[in-house]
Amino acid sequence: MKTLLIYDKLVSLHRERHRKLRLKAGDQRFGFARETNSVLLAASELGQACLDYPCVFITTEQGHAMAALMGLRDRENLFVEADGNWVRGAYVPAFVRRYPFVLAESGAQPGEYTVCMDESYAGLNETEGEPLFQPDGSDSPWLDQVKSFLVQFRNEMDASHRFAERLNELGLLVERQVNYELQGRSYKLSGFKLIDEQKLLALPPETVQELFANGWLGLAYASLLSQAQVPRLASRLTALLEAQALAAAQAIPPVHVH
Repeated sequence: MKTLLIYDKLVSLHRERHRKLRLKAGDQRFGFARETNSVLLAASELGQACLDYPCVFITTEQGHAMAALMGLRDRENLFVEADGNWVRGAYVPAFVRRYPFVLAESGAQPGEYTVCMDESYAGLNETEGEPLFQPDGSDSPWLDQVKSFLVQFRNEMDASHRFAERLNELGLLVERQVNYELQGRSYKLSGFKLIDEQKLLALPPETVQELFANGWLGLAYASLLSQAQVPRLASRLTALLEAQALAAAQAIPPVHVH
């Protein structure tokens, strides 16, 4: 699954090197995510994300995490339209909204992070958009907001990690595959974990109370609810394939019989 690969040239934000830079949203606003078929998801986003995407659990170097599925095929995001916009009305995950910035571990002390950005982002320039720094080299108010958003997202991802790890400790996360229909054929999607609802229902009352007190019981059911989005993803893909087939047919020049 594609995640941080949306960043092509990730560098640390440098007060001198990048002092004159501004950021302007490009014409292809979300074009960078066109080949990203899944993104990491904070548990706090589940309430909105479950209405648009199947939300699953994956295994990372840090343990279990949540991800939103945005495509059924490799290198294909069904929510980025041809003009680079996100599908109207669909929730845009924070993982995507933070681009071209990201927090990366600084390596100095555990828990210390530095702000990085994708230096290849087309919206970076010296004349238009939001300035990154003030003329004296201090952070601009806009960059302060970006940093606050990055820290908030990092904290929410830490909380999401604790949620996913607790579910795993309870034996609720199991390898699963989902089946879907596409143009009359059956396909299977795998490589992730889902919550076993029967195991969830069999939890002792004190464990259920623990999950409820932490706000995790509702999140668990939101994850289960999100699986209903798989057929909708298939419908999106079907519509895309039909549109591509129609465009290809229209591109064929007519044959004239003499």
